[in-house]
Amino acid sequence: NMMYNVSPIHFGGPTLSDEIIRKLKALGIDPNTVKSEEEARALIAQAEKEQSKQTTQPQVPAPNVDLKKLDNDIKDLGDKLGINVDLIKDPKELKDKLDAGVKEFVKGAAAQSNVADTTVKLSTGTEVKGNSQQMQADFNSIKDRIDELENYKKTMFSGQDMLAAMNRMSFGI
Repeated sequence: NMMYNVSPIHFGGPTLSDEIIRKLKALGIDPNTVKSEEEARALIAQAEKEQSKQTTQPQVPAPNVDLKKLDNDIKDLGDKLGINVDLIKDPKELKDKLDAGVKEFVKGAAAQSNVADTTVKLSTGTEVKGNSQQMQADFNSIKDRIDELENYKKTMFSGQDMLAAMNRMSFGI
């Protein structure tokens, strides 16, 4: 009869609250290996810190690109060169087509003279009037912003892949 009235304290067992025991079990820590509530709290804090490190996605600075302005600049340059940019979805193809058009204009302008505003008929059938240096600068600006967005996208995907791999490792998958 006496055995039922004896608490764990009499046997030197841990005196952990039910909440602490649940947290320890949830984190995969055996409550029987813990000697005190302070030790349990320290183990819980350490385990939660480790879990947050594993599940935190690396922060990647967002690109400093105004997408609306970039879209307008691409359409403006495409219109000048007679290229329908709405049909082109691949950024690399877009850059290649714009680059080819600008190079053709610059080559045609150089053949005529060094007049500030030159008119060149391109292979697309479009007559382009403008300054070859300004057109090249506009293209370079567009190209740089597209490259920045593409690099950001690659970085984000590689960060997500790394996070997925870490999660698979932590869960033993």
